[in-house]
This record gives sequence, structure tokens and C-alpha cells, in this order.
Amino acid sequence: MIKKWFILILACCLTACATQNPLKEMRFQPVSSGDYTMAAWYKIIDPGQPLKVYIEGDGHAFNMRGQPTSDPTPKSLFFREIAAEDASPNVLYLARPCQYLMSKKCTQKDWTSGRFSKEIIDSMDDAVSQMMKKAKTSNAILIGYSGGGMVASLIAVRHPDQVKKLMTIAGVLDHEKWTAYHGDQPLTDSINLTPYAEVFETIPQVHFVGKKDMVVPWKMTREIVGEDKIVLVNTASHGKGFEGIYRDIWGAR
Repeated sequence: MIKKWFILILACCLTACATQNPLKEMRFQPVSSGDYTMAAWYKIIDPGQPLKVYIEGDGHAFNMRGQPTSDPTPKSLFFREIAAEDASPNVLYLARPCQYLMSKKCTQKDWTSGRFSKEIIDSMDDAVSQMMKKAKTSNAILIGYSGGGMVASLIAVRHPDQVKKLMTIAGVLDHEKWTAYHGDQPLTDSINLTPYAEVFETIPQVHFVGKKDMVVPWKMTREIVGEDKIVLVNTASHGKGFEGIYRDIWGAR
């Protein structure tokens, strides 16, 4: 009973009580896997139809001085707004571990050098599977923003027969190239997508990239996936100016 009341209070704080949260019309559910509990908002109107899964980016992992924060919960509403306005029957917004809900397991490594660790990907993969079972479906459309693009891709290569489509917005697809480009420390505790390139190429996919994006340069994405799998948005930077492609995302089936 205590646990039930805790979840109800938490849901209030994260949804109805959070007037700025665009997801407040969706149902909130903590999804536990391994040592992590992920925050999820969802709607399931037509069980059996594919589940559209929006996987959040790295959030507020670093401050303006480039130092790791103590809480990676996203401050931007950008990706939540896209998920909230998707009229598809079955939609899930899935936060990354340690965003919104700080598990006992969480350390700064989970949103810095180990943000794509096997343990993190295992937990996200299992969370998606749990919610697919709730939606009574064996098919998913994965949509990842920024670092969430890497998470979505690593999940997709594990289940190529279940992923109807992979979509990324300003997505990181090779964190080794990405950190080297910026002169940042390599993500030594993370796994990369490159060993799974052969399977990755078989998955239906599209990557929306911003011409003004200085965080994930569009030419880097083009080098990784090729010209035919990207959509260049001239007005877009890393988290702004993508409004023109929202209908393409919402219309994906």
C-alpha cells in the first residue's frame, strides 16, 4: 500500500502537478529493470498496433562550463513536446536512467562516460520490451533524440525483426567519432554501434539532421549512414528548428 501511494504521489509531481510538462495528459509509470528505474509516460489506445517509442537525449548531463551535473533530467521541452503531440494510438516517452528518477545505482558515470554502457542499454532495452508487452504488440517504431539516437540504434540492432522503423533527430550514431570531433574525453565505459554495422544497415531508418547543428554535425551523420538515409533540415540547430519534420515523425507507421 505504501508503495502504491508513493507511485501516485510521484505521478502527481511529475505530471499533473508539473504544469510545464507537455506529457501530463499521458499516463506516468516508473519502469524498473536491473538496478535502474526509468521514468515513462505513455498512452495505449489500440493494443496490438506498433508502439512508438520516444527515447530522450542526454538531458542536462553537463553544465555551461562543461562540468558533469548532479542531475541529468532534461530542462528542454523540445523532445517531450514532439512525443506529447503524436496522435498515434500507442506512444511511449522513455527517459534515460537517472533522469527524473534517481535510482540508488545512479552515479555521474551513467550520464557521462557510461551513458551507453551495456548495463544502461540492457535496462533501456528491457524497459521498451516491458511496455511493448503492455501494448500487446511485437512491433515498435523507435525515435531517438541526440544521445537517445544511439540508445535507440543499439536497441534496434538487438531486435531487427521487431523494429518497423528507426528515426533519429540530431542523433549520435558513433560516439567515438563524435567525441574525437569535439576533442572530448572518449566514452570509455560505453559500447558503440560500429560493431553492429551489418545488422544496422538492414533496419528501415531515417535520420533528421540540422544544417545549423554544432553539437552533432550533419556531415558526420551522412558519413555514417549515407546520403539516402538523412533528411537535412536547413532551419535546424541541435534542438530547435525541426518543426517542419514533425508530421513525418508523427505519421510514421
